[in-house]
Order: sequence, then structure tokens, then C-alpha cells
Amino acid sequence: MNNPDTDIIIRVPQNLYDKHVQRLIDYVEYKKIVSKSKATQKDIDKLVAEIKKERKPKIEALKQRLKLD
Repeated sequence: MNNPDTDIIIRVPQNLYDKHVQRLIDYVEYKKIVSKSKATQKDIDKLVAEIKKERKPKIEALKQRLKLD
């Protein structure tokens, strides 16, 4: 929901739009999403550790496949 009283609108001429402007837009969107999160840093660290643990065997298997091909 957008509230005109609390939103800030920035207009960027199309000829100035580039990847840096897009990164800024992405960062603002990220901050908006994160601001609503109830996750603690401990929750985030646990999730990251779980993802890394599950990812490692997949990466190793892919490396082996690439060596064989």
C-alpha cells in the first residue's frame, strides 16, 4: 500500500538510468522488505548455515561432473 503522505518520489531521466540507479532501487526495496521481518540475526545465521551445508555436496558433485565431461 502506498501512502502519498509517507512516500518519497524521485524522478530519474531515462538517459541517466543505469545499473547504479537500479541497484539503489533494489536496495530500497530490500530495506522495505527487511523492515517488516521478525527474524533475528540468530535465525538468519542458522538459515545461512543450513543453506551452505546443503549446497556443498551439490557443488562438489557438479565439479566432479565437469571434470568427467
